[in-house]
Amino acid sequence: MKDSGQDTKALIISIAREHFAEKGFYGTSIDALVKEAGLSKGALYWHFPGKLDLYRAVIKEEVERIRHIMVPEQPEKPEEREGLFIARGEQLIDAVMKDRLWRMFSVHMALESIRGNKEIQDLNRLISLSFVEEFESILMRMYPSLKYGAGGLSLKELIQIFENFIAGLVSNVGTTLSVDEAKRSWKFLVTRVLKGGAPYAP
Repeated sequence: MKDSGQDTKALIISIAREHFAEKGFYGTSIDALVKEAGLSKGALYWHFPGKLDLYRAVIKEEVERIRHIMVPEQPEKPEEREGLFIARGEQLIDAVMKDRLWRMFSVHMALESIRGNKEIQDLNRLISLSFVEEFESILMRMYPSLKYGAGGLSLKELIQIFENFIAGLVSNVGTTLSVDEAKRSWKFLVTRVLKGGAPYAP
């Protein structure tokens, strides 16, 4: 049987995720959270010392969800690598499209950073750094020739391009981009970077 403390913690995170997605960090109040959860403030603070700690817990779950989709196992056959990256990106686009709160939370997180919330800016940087380091290790195993980068860019810079590109796609899918358009854009980038191609202009 699941521990009741873990049940309470999961309930708080689930409700907080919805509030943070709908109202942002500053628009979310502890009073509203405990009222919806049917808990006392003391019960919430037992699990999370403050609102920022709760926000971090929600972010941690979001990051794990993305990592579960995007971080691949190394395929056995080299010819499967390109398809693997394309498929993982498409899975992420599908998952985001089905989860309105996920998209809203991501937008609010970006807004809080733009507004100058240093704690959230730092969280964004740490998340980005962890993904870059993880993918750097994976890509060096899968594509040893990328160790020194490509096209005048380091491997880390290439990964940051992928990261920013997919972030832009998932932020706009369902608004300015259809799911199919987002997937085609992702496939184009992966194929272009991994395979190269002729220049578009002479």
